[in-house]
Amino acid sequence: MRFFLLIPMVYLAAVAETSLVDVIRVGDATPALIALTAIVWLLTASGPRAFVAAGLIALAGDLIAPGRPGVGMAWMLLVGYGVTRLRARFRNAAGDGGSMFSQIVWQVPAVAVVVTVWAAAVGFSGRLLGDVSLPWRTIPIRAAGVGIYTAGVALPVLMVVGWIREPRVARRGKLGEFQPS
Repeated sequence: MRFFLLIPMVYLAAVAETSLVDVIRVGDATPALIALTAIVWLLTASGPRAFVAAGLIALAGDLIAPGRPGVGMAWMLLVGYGVTRLRARFRNAAGDGGSMFSQIVWQVPAVAVVVTVWAAAVGFSGRLLGDVSLPWRTIPIRAAGVGIYTAGVALPVLMVVGWIREPRVARRGKLGEFQPS
């Protein structure tokens, strides 16, 4: 069921990324909203195959972006696989079934790192394929800007996702409403 909610979210991210790109630009950096959608899915979806959906989300981003389609998807699949492996490792290390990536204090830096790595990999691949004309040393600097900006945009998104995912009973308890015993 959640997978069907992902389709309109990807559509909204694609529309926002293509139509608001000049409005939300800060210097040379814009947030990677498609990548943000994929990474939020990676951080919140359960199961070891969440990276496949993240790759499909990145493919949607490739189809609306200039350049060769599939480069962003390939790198998102690789980065997403790494994220799912890290989530599994930290979940097993915790022993309680939880993960440090379920806490927003770790999710925001994870978004920054993952988007930076993904954007740098896509930039270097585009440079090798002749789609990007930036100097080699400029690509990681711009990728870091995109990663930091996307992490800033991710904070309210992750807060809303965390609130929605929180059990209803726990929300009632925090609001001080009556809970039957």
